[in-house]
Amino acid sequence: MKKTLLIAVFTCLATLAFAQKGSISGILVDSVNQKTTLNYATVSVYKANDTVLHTYRLSDDKGIFKIPGLETGIQYRLVVNAWMYNILRKEVMLTAETPNLNLGSLLLSEKRNNLNEVVILSERPPIMVRKDTIEFNAESFKTLPTAVVEDLLKKLPGVSIASDGSIQVNGKAVSKILVDGKEFFGGDQQIATKNLPANIIDKIQVNDDPEAKRRDPDLLASNTPQIINLKLKRAIKKGAFGKLYAGGGPKEMYEAGGIMNFFRDTTQVSVLAYGNNINKPGFSIGDVSRIGGFSRSGINSVMINTDGGFALNNISFGGTSNGVQTSAGAGANFNTLTKNGIKINGKYFFGQSNTLTEQLVNVDQNLGNNKLFTNNNLNQRNKAYNHNIGARLEWKIDTLTTLTIEPTVTLNLLRNRGLQLTQSRDANGNLLNDGVNNTRLKGDNTEYNLNSYLWKDFKKRGRSLNTSINLTKRQNLNDNFNTTVNNFYSPSASTTNLDQLRDNNIKNLNLYASSNYNEPISKKLNLNVSVNANYLDNENALVTFYKNPLNQAYDVEDATLSETVNQSGFKTNTRASLRWKISDSWGIQPGLVFNTIDLKNNFRNYPSFEQHYQFIAPSLMVKYKDLTITYSPSFREPDVKYIQPVANNTDPLFVQKGNANLLPAKSYQVNANLYKYDTKRSLNYNFNASGSVQDNAVIMSRTISASGVQTNTPINANGIWQFYAGANINKDFKNGKNQYSVGVGFWSNYTRSLVMVDNIKSDYNNISISPSLRGRINLNDKFELGQTYYLSINKSTYQNNFYNNLNTLTHNSETELILRLPKKMVWESTYRIQHNNQTVGGYSNNIQIWNAALTFLFMKNDRAQLKFAVNDILNTNTRRYISISENFIRDMQTNNLGRHGLVTLTYNIQNFGGKVGGKDTFFRF
Repeated sequence: MKKTLLIAVFTCLATLAFAQKGSISGILVDSVNQKTTLNYATVSVYKANDTVLHTYRLSDDKGIFKIPGLETGIQYRLVVNAWMYNILRKEVMLTAETPNLNLGSLLLSEKRNNLNEVVILSERPPIMVRKDTIEFNAESFKTLPTAVVEDLLKKLPGVSIASDGSIQVNGKAVSKILVDGKEFFGGDQQIATKNLPANIIDKIQVNDDPEAKRRDPDLLASNTPQIINLKLKRAIKKGAFGKLYAGGGPKEMYEAGGIMNFFRDTTQVSVLAYGNNINKPGFSIGDVSRIGGFSRSGINSVMINTDGGFALNNISFGGTSNGVQTSAGAGANFNTLTKNGIKINGKYFFGQSNTLTEQLVNVDQNLGNNKLFTNNNLNQRNKAYNHNIGARLEWKIDTLTTLTIEPTVTLNLLRNRGLQLTQSRDANGNLLNDGVNNTRLKGDNTEYNLNSYLWKDFKKRGRSLNTSINLTKRQNLNDNFNTTVNNFYSPSASTTNLDQLRDNNIKNLNLYASSNYNEPISKKLNLNVSVNANYLDNENALVTFYKNPLNQAYDVEDATLSETVNQSGFKTNTRASLRWKISDSWGIQPGLVFNTIDLKNNFRNYPSFEQHYQFIAPSLMVKYKDLTITYSPSFREPDVKYIQPVANNTDPLFVQKGNANLLPAKSYQVNANLYKYDTKRSLNYNFNASGSVQDNAVIMSRTISASGVQTNTPINANGIWQFYAGANINKDFKNGKNQYSVGVGFWSNYTRSLVMVDNIKSDYNNISISPSLRGRINLNDKFELGQTYYLSINKSTYQNNFYNNLNTLTHNSETELILRLPKKMVWESTYRIQHNNQTVGGYSNNIQIWNAALTFLFMKNDRAQLKFAVNDILNTNTRRYISISENFIRDMQTNNLGRHGLVTLTYNIQNFGGKVGGKDTFFRF
């Protein structure tokens, strides 16, 4: 029996393996003018007695099609769809004698009326090319019941989605995703792709972005952005999606939060709230910008730290790589589209953080045969409260004119306290000084901002006018209290005491107006003129008070440490350039830059002075295919804080002075960038380089007294060079459901500057090089292994033998493992190691951080997730950063949360389809 069964199995396998395959080919032509071929028509293949699509092909640019892999002895039905032509149906059968059937010319008749044709839904073509639009029939591409639009797009031919969610169609970037022809949640792509279920999509239409082509007539077809329009089966009138989570662990650790979206017709409302005491952001930056609404209201500033914490528009959403932080926040975002086509957005966000930082900083400063070792032990408690209120109005006045107005108010309150212990020693270990410095900062900062933009296109292709006005008013009121006791041991013993208040009020008023005009002279030439004008009125008022021993109030002014500086005037920047399109590959754009500076600097106690400068220089941009090289000069006056002629003595062992004689800096910059994605080879590579040469750059001249007190004074220096270069190459491999990727890269930085200590000058060269390797294995989303390694080399050499050469070497490695087995369980772990060649007593050169977690998935569509995580299993409890600057090595050690466990429950509300596990998911651990 077993033998018979085995023979039967092998017979079936052999029959399947050697079953004869054939093909159908032909050419599609117009039935009237048979010299006209029908290009990019869809040829769909069905089994005669079945309504399920078997396969399909598109005809090429000569109307020829070929459909391989068809079985013999089966009746097939061919359905041919071509834009503006009637549907052609034909039944065929391949035989063993004629497995490859050439149908010759298939004649299609042109549609002669505007009546809607009766379409058999079961025969809808998977792809239809209509003039400049590609249309996909969603039902032809099967997905799982839990799939979202992103899963559907991945199945479409020519569509690729990167790990960051960006989309390309046939190698062209997608600039917008519309839903039924309208923007969905402000036009953010991933709101639609990651939240709308795939089974409600009827058609997916792809065409060129008309605005991009109109604004840049020289835009190559291969670089023209695409627009995807999702046609729904039925209108979605209202809905909601989002996430809720809560978790806790030993030592009173917790995290909780929620982010929700509600939409009805063209109105959307987003709300979020979070809180935790485990050094984590409340949400990922993608969720805050998309679901939280920041991308709809506009992102003006972004800050991201190495461990994933971030701030948007000066609002911190938690997470710090240094110290121990408790953070919380909440906000709401409103978005609607009026009947007149005006988009209105309103937002309010609040964030607060309370961070405890324990920091040890060792500075090794080389001074010929001597050294200065400085040790700082800092304990700092920082509290920050941030409010951001804003609105955005976008009015498309007509098809060629758009007006945008954005008012914003930002409130920032700081309440900081710190204790710093300092010691300085010479090369022989002799104690030069030590000190205790207690600080308290009270800061109340307010910023008002009004931006307006007017973009005007003209009927003449390529002609455009873009104008903007920006009004910013800032007020920073800072009270800095500090009490110090400093002991000096060389050349003689002494002690100094300081108890003071630095009342520093900074007020800035900035009005900026710009206009940019493009005029096409011919098909090859284009004139661009840009005019920018800037009016500024900045005041830096500093009053230093000593504590009055009679009433214990800070009301005794120290005139030597008090000064008010008012800087006001105008700056202009005018640029004119002529763009010459030599060929489809080559382009050149020479130009001129003309800058003016007319400023008045008024002091309360010091002589006032004016600055009047004019600066003219050439500029150039060269393009070759995907490579762009630019040369651009710039001219900038010194910051007000540098010309403030009063010392900052809040740290009496390290004093910062000002210099009212500073000159404006001239900078000559060169940039080059190359980005290329080869869809055929799944190869992604990019290169970026920049360099600048500065004259009158601001550097610090430092003096060191015999007792170890350091004083910095800003001065001008010529011939300051800074160059950066970086490159990355990534290759993806796919084998069925398995994916592999490898990548190499590097970044490097070169600086040539001047160091001056005790009037001893030296040119110094600093070079940093960091090569990297990375790889990832993904086996059917069941097993993922990622590995990253990079080496950091930092070296400084000096022209003057008074300074000794310095170097550091750091190895960094990170391993990530994700296992999605058995079903409904996800195991994940990350292991990071850092090794440095610099040694500090009592601290290891090897820092190892190991995190691990287990997630259980349950409920329908895995909407609920229960995660058990343990962070910093090895209880490293520190972070280390080593850098070289000027003539010293700085070694900074900072505390961290240490080992802790957490159990977190997450519930997704109509927001699924993504993989669970990994650093890019909703929660970092």
